[in-house]
Amino acid sequence: FQYVNVRFEGEELVYHTIEPLLSEGELKYLKIIENAFEKMIHSEIVIIGDKDREEYLRDRFSMIISIYLLNLDYFQKEKMFYHLLKKYIGYGKIDVLMKDPYIEDITCNGPNSQIYVNHRIYGSVRTDVMFEEVELNNFVMKIAQTAGRHISVLQPIRDATLADGSRINITLGREVTRKGSTFTIRRFRSNPVSPVDLIKYGTFDSKQLAYLWIILEYKRSVLAAGGTASGKTTTLNALCAFIRPEYKIVSIEDTAELNLMHPNWTQSITRIGFGGETGLTKASGNGSGKGGTAGDIELYDLLTAALRQRPEYIVVGEVRGSEAFTLFQAISVGHPCLGTIHAGSMKELLSRVESNPMNVPRSLFSSVDNIIFNSMIKKGEHYIRRASNIVEIIEIDSDRGDLITNPVYRWEPVSDTFTHSGSYALFTGIREEFGVPEGDLINELNDRAELLDYLANNDITDYERVVNAIRTYSRDKDAMMEKMEKMA
Repeated sequence: FQYVNVRFEGEELVYHTIEPLLSEGELKYLKIIENAFEKMIHSEIVIIGDKDREEYLRDRFSMIISIYLLNLDYFQKEKMFYHLLKKYIGYGKIDVLMKDPYIEDITCNGPNSQIYVNHRIYGSVRTDVMFEEVELNNFVMKIAQTAGRHISVLQPIRDATLADGSRINITLGREVTRKGSTFTIRRFRSNPVSPVDLIKYGTFDSKQLAYLWIILEYKRSVLAAGGTASGKTTTLNALCAFIRPEYKIVSIEDTAELNLMHPNWTQSITRIGFGGETGLTKASGNGSGKGGTAGDIELYDLLTAALRQRPEYIVVGEVRGSEAFTLFQAISVGHPCLGTIHAGSMKELLSRVESNPMNVPRSLFSSVDNIIFNSMIKKGEHYIRRASNIVEIIEIDSDRGDLITNPVYRWEPVSDTFTHSGSYALFTGIREEFGVPEGDLINELNDRAELLDYLANNDITDYERVVNAIRTYSRDKDAMMEKMEKMA
């Protein structure tokens, strides 16, 4: 029943939702059914498991039609049941948007204002979906309640995680947003983007990913940097596919965005405390020195706990606060870490980490091994994401205090290709630490790039299949290379 049509209206692209329309008579019948539904299912549906809710609603729907002797044909029943599903199980007016796999973000700026979406192909696009004030207030309160969060005039701003893993920021009324209630949803992909997907999208080429695969195998620390919606978290999640399955990973996030198919993974999420309405404050342990709300579990707390768990890799969803100092200290003493950070260039990155609230000295920051700079670029009517620079951090100049770096890969906008600087400084460090000849590392890079190209050329992009291929290669390289030769 759900379709979309993206078309130009004048000079602007507009995203149109297409759903089954109801006649005046059908709307009248639907109102009768909804009133009966409210009396019959309101207290029961909350305790029914997600998998059984549709069947439960179908049974009650059929029962109501029989009781009221409603004369409806099969197609009319299916149309009405579709609208009931949207209301009671789905996401109401934005259900089509939430089901579209090409949508990354959904933004409502207030009542009587058309919703905007961030589309993987078309970028920011206006839709034909709009809420009236009362229904938007009701929707925001329902979403908060469903996500286990309380929102009120006293606490009009909330962050929450939806049942499908998407994260949402909501505001209620006109307390903090002058137009009225708002929401922004960052969609969660249940089937995450794989390294091979990134090759197919053109975000990376196979040699770049093979290089990153090798340095992760030798426990080097990597940060994915970039602006908003540049693909930092997507890159981070894809890179985790290269971590060996026996390695222990502890991830730390504000909201659950990472989706790792890793057998030895501990997922940690921050928690909002319980003292927001009573004025209770936290005595200590939040790492910020500001007290906080009683019961708060912050990134700093989770990072401190993670360091006690002896992980092979710590993965931080976003580095942005006082926990950064502890993170870079951990890297400096040999704990490999992956993470994302908002910064579009090395200059911007240094400015962020050296100022409040991070306050990380440059000498400590230099313990990071590699920075990937992600960018989102408009090309014609479409948006593309590219790894614009991959930079190795070599050391810090003790006299001048400057970072000495090697821009190992760079994106060339005119040709839309990636160029290599000609050297791998991290390979030199691996050679000195592990005794692996640099020539062997170069050969290994080429072999792994060949594997990734083979997967891309054969449209093997599913995250689980890609991870299995990577692990098969690591376990028995010769057998994997032989299989590739036979299939060529």
